[in-house]
Amino acid sequence: EVMALTRNDSCVIEKTGIYEDYRGGPHAALVVNDDIDLRMFPRHWQFAFAVEKHLPDGGLRRSIQVFDAAGGAVHKIFLTAASVAEQWANLVQNLRLEVQDTPLVLSAREPTEAAKEDVDKADHLRAEWDKITDTHQFLQMVHKLKMNRLGA
Repeated sequence: EVMALTRNDSCVIEKTGIYEDYRGGPHAALVVNDDIDLRMFPRHWQFAFAVEKHLPDGGLRRSIQVFDAAGGAVHKIFLTAASVAEQWANLVQNLRLEVQDTPLVLSAREPTEAAKEDVDKADHLRAEWDKITDTHQFLQMVHKLKMNRLGA
């Protein structure tokens, strides 16, 4: 069991559970179960670090932290009291790159597309939103309304 953390300026998503039923593909990867529901795009995952932080109470917090090419945090995985801490060293060893002294080179973040909105369609947008049964339907919905996710 671990705590999965995804955070940005708009939200913080924390889920505690097991990364079970992983399904990877060329575009996206999924972990979908009762506790953790993630749709990930690993092509954006450029750097990852195994972090051990000593806490004031004498404890040790262990995590895997993943960042994009611009250095922004993408996803973090924290061990919990229920984690199998004895496997930490094996996990880090199995995932580590042999060469550890290559300097990190960050890339500028591509600008986000400006919001395409239409306030006259707000009621229609809300009605369509109420019909969504799967997150994958969202982009199709806003495209049909000639908006984008920021405009919606």
